[in-house]
Amino acid sequence: MYVLDQPSFLNGVVEISTSLSPMELLNTLKQIEETCGRELKGGVRYGPRVIDLDILLYYSQEKAVSVKEHNLTIPHPLMAEREFVLSPLCDLNPLLKHPQTNATIFDTLKALYESGVKKEAVRVLPLPRNRLLAFNQTLIMGILNVTPDSFSDGGQYYSKEEGNIKKAVEEALYMVNECDVDVIDVGGESTRPGSKEVAVEEEMKRVLPVIEEIRRVSDVPISIDTRHSAVAKAAIKAGADIINDVSGGTFDPQMLPTASSLSVPIILMHSRGTPETMSKLTNYSNVVEDVASELWDRVHDAENHGIYKWNIMLDAGIGFAKGYEENVSLLKHGNGKLRDLLQDASMLWGPSRKRFIGTIVEEEDAKERDFGTIGACLAVTCGGGGTNDEMDGNKEWRRGVGCHMLRVHNVKAVKQAVMVMDAIHKAD
Repeated sequence: MYVLDQPSFLNGVVEISTSLSPMELLNTLKQIEETCGRELKGGVRYGPRVIDLDILLYYSQEKAVSVKEHNLTIPHPLMAEREFVLSPLCDLNPLLKHPQTNATIFDTLKALYESGVKKEAVRVLPLPRNRLLAFNQTLIMGILNVTPDSFSDGGQYYSKEEGNIKKAVEEALYMVNECDVDVIDVGGESTRPGSKEVAVEEEMKRVLPVIEEIRRVSDVPISIDTRHSAVAKAAIKAGADIINDVSGGTFDPQMLPTASSLSVPIILMHSRGTPETMSKLTNYSNVVEDVASELWDRVHDAENHGIYKWNIMLDAGIGFAKGYEENVSLLKHGNGKLRDLLQDASMLWGPSRKRFIGTIVEEEDAKERDFGTIGACLAVTCGGGGTNDEMDGNKEWRRGVGCHMLRVHNVKAVKQAVMVMDAIHKAD
């Protein structure tokens, strides 16, 4: 029925409020299609088209409306068999129930995969300048700290001499050209346990010249690792694409409004307190459930500020307000129970060279923890499990890769490891 030999296409689902009736809405959508260049008469049915706008569901006063006319059926009669419809709808509201089957969209998609339908829909993260990141594989974010005091590489790419950014840019280009990195994460403030806040002016002085020069010589996606909205705004203007906030938008009350106004993706990490206080805030009743709940609070806050869900990535915050036991528990259940509790949200993990790895392998020098880092990264890439908890285990119906993005120091080593793991994960 469907034309399979056609280029890849972008598909999305949006929720709108309207005073139009279903038929009036349909006519309006057809006018939009025609304005965008679609020929409404002729063409191949279920084949390539410039744009295709469908009504999936319609509600009036919170009650589902059913329509059956010669040119309009609501609920959409084919939605339950289309992965490219269910997948983005699940991103929007996985617990929404189909009016006719009473099954949630999450369970409907799960049933579709269990029926033998292959996972082909790939989640994407839209970036400025008409670019995007596709999560058809585990993406690698390379760490570029231009700080004098980061826990692993402090001072390595930082210079007190203003304008001396050569080492930092060379490292960025090495990660791009030799390691095939997917994102460069530029940070100008250490957030290791016990570190003190850096003045906004000083942070800008460290990161902006580096971002500007990387952008001048490369189109690689850049994220700005900052807790300060003013730094985030200036960095995006300088050429960065993504905001990476270790406070999850809690440190600076203007961070979420700023991300919303810029319409760029934001990574919201779980933490408690500040780097100076977080080591004392490690009490959890159940770390997996508590982190999921607190991350949901951050998501809801972001959405209330006008940030679209597809522009949000989450980070469990390995090493932030967590001790050894909490870190290993999160990694164990990261692709199992935590992923389910977060309803398959886009996840970034950052275990690279963290102290818990040093504890396991008995290595004090953070730079010597790269082999241990690979083990931690693969734990969330291949899936959790290991308990009888019904929510855990490697559920084959889950969409896409086991992990969306990893933030690491040794890009080449981790990139090779996850390429192998992704290939195994996708095998029949």
